[in-house]
Amino acid sequence: MLKLNKDSVLGTFAVIISFCLVCSVLVSMAVVALNPFKAAAIADDRQKNIIKVSGFEVEGKLADTYKKHIEAHLIDVATGEIADEGFTEEQRDAYNFQSLAKKPDSSVPIPKDQDLAGILRHSKLMPVYFSKDDEGNVVRVILPFYGQGLWSTCYGYLALDPADGNTIEGITFYDHGETPGLGGEIENPRWQQQWVNKKFDDEEGNYKFRILKNPDTTGPGKDFEVDALSGATLTTNGVDHFTHYWFGDAYKPFLAKLRNGEIINHE
Repeated sequence: MLKLNKDSVLGTFAVIISFCLVCSVLVSMAVVALNPFKAAAIADDRQKNIIKVSGFEVEGKLADTYKKHIEAHLIDVATGEIADEGFTEEQRDAYNFQSLAKKPDSSVPIPKDQDLAGILRHSKLMPVYFSKDDEGNVVRVILPFYGQGLWSTCYGYLALDPADGNTIEGITFYDHGETPGLGGEIENPRWQQQWVNKKFDDEEGNYKFRILKNPDTTGPGKDFEVDALSGATLTTNGVDHFTHYWFGDAYKPFLAKLRNGEIINHE
């Protein structure tokens, strides 16, 4: 049997390769072992941010509060109809629209002249979350929305009054790479509070919501306008544009059904 000289060039390479193989196996095993913890962390973060705009405070464990008040569904973006068939409750709740938006068979391209969000494609199905009180009444409808800011794709959740499908009840941004102290102020609760009670459409159904400098606070625009972030014009413009895309275009079929009582019966 040939004995390998560890001090030779060949021996050195053999040792290095063996070491790399062992490390690769250990890393792979670590990734597999940590996957459940990663999935749990992602679920925890999603639940935390949805609860933020649900109208309810965490009582005891986050997971228990979430299970008590949040009901997940899927909607067909093109038609606005509920599209739960074929999906378990867990699959609906954790529906990964970000990943699916990158796959041609599960997404649709957005025409360039309509892509105010700058995202090129979106998932055919999107999750929607119904926030329910102790009696099971839907008190808020929560929708994800996202698009390009200045430096990054910004992701958020927005809660609407289910009675009119038009009045904003809450908003949060949970993932972005905007500049801290400038565009990063989209996370500021005081700025987010400005959105509350604003509306997207006027009585004729025209989209009117805007984020801009020197908003109208007493005239016709007072119900539709939010003050822009100071020193963050491009981030503000991005948020304004992708909000317009989702709530003035993509979600229109769903919002129309919501307002007509086809999604939730308010009687």
